[in-house]
Amino acid sequence: MIIDGATNWGAAGPRPTAKGFDIEARSKSIYEWVRQVRGGVLAGAFTVERHISGAIIYFMLGDRIALPEVQDAFDEGLLGPLTFERRINVVMLIAPHVLTPDEVASLKADLNELRTLRNAMAHKPFWFHPQLNDKGEVLDLLPMIQRGKAPLPLTTAFMEQVNKLIGGLIERTAALATEVAERSLTAGLPKNGRADETGAEQAD
Repeated sequence: MIIDGATNWGAAGPRPTAKGFDIEARSKSIYEWVRQVRGGVLAGAFTVERHISGAIIYFMLGDRIALPEVQDAFDEGLLGPLTFERRINVVMLIAPHVLTPDEVASLKADLNELRTLRNAMAHKPFWFHPQLNDKGEVLDLLPMIQRGKAPLPLTTAFMEQVNKLIGGLIERTAALATEVAERSLTAGLPKNGRADETGAEQAD
């Protein structure tokens, strides 16, 4: 098993570094960057999970969400034990009631994309893959993480795409929760309000 932050030298073993390349300083810098990346992905996934949980609660409870004992029993007894994957499965049964088929398909694909990335960030170690010049010397380190059965390079360009994915999902799941609440609550929501998973009204 690869230790978090280790360098995977492969069968050839450690290589010399190229002139002027400080491998220790570079590894420390990347390690800190990966730590921040992990935190951002996990925080984003938590926010998305909170919104889809809100959609589930409003859909299942409707006006009964106003009863604290009902919401507590539902949240702690039924919703609480559900994994992120199972919450996604449940909310995808709800989404067709408020979204178009194309929107449902897109949301499902993006949620599953986030789920696999979140699981990798939460449970898998990352390692450094040495990049070599034509002399076989290390000129840079590339952070990698296992995502499913495939290694995934954690490049700046890739993380920009991930940030865009998470930002879009936060907006779409928040809108889904609000739409479900508006349809499930007899009194509806304020014109410029939205609902969170606890039943409170929040101003935009």
